[in-house]
Amino acid sequence: MKLFFNADKYITRVESPRVNSARTRKSQVLLYIDKYFDMYNHEYLGSVYTACKEYIEEMMEEEENSGAGISTEVQACTTIIKGLQDFIGQGKHEELRYMKLLAAKEAFKFYCAMISKVMELDIIDKKQAKRRITKFYNECGLE
Repeated sequence: MKLFFNADKYITRVESPRVNSARTRKSQVLLYIDKYFDMYNHEYLGSVYTACKEYIEEMMEEEENSGAGISTEVQACTTIIKGLQDFIGQGKHEELRYMKLLAAKEAFKFYCAMISKVMELDIIDKKQAKRRITKFYNECGLE
């Protein structure tokens, strides 16, 4: 019998890292990604970190107009969220064999923090955040 999952307890306050706004847009996003990964244990999420960095390197030009209208912090958070979804969705955590549960727990904790942050930045509302957290929890196989 499955216990009731309460997504509310996984919505937390996440401190925004400080990033110099004088940097280029691309370097700001990369720095946010670095700082968020430093804030959260990511021993098993090295491939997600690499994928996020590579994605930004490939997709963003040094020009300031790429991603205009979206803050650099939001862009970093959504990139990390997508990276974590791909990590679990594509079964990359399964490759860690005996450590797959630890990797799934790390991914889930980090995912909750990033969802909480985009909610705090008014990109999604609490109902959407709870729905996404619940869905990701089930995808991680943590029940």
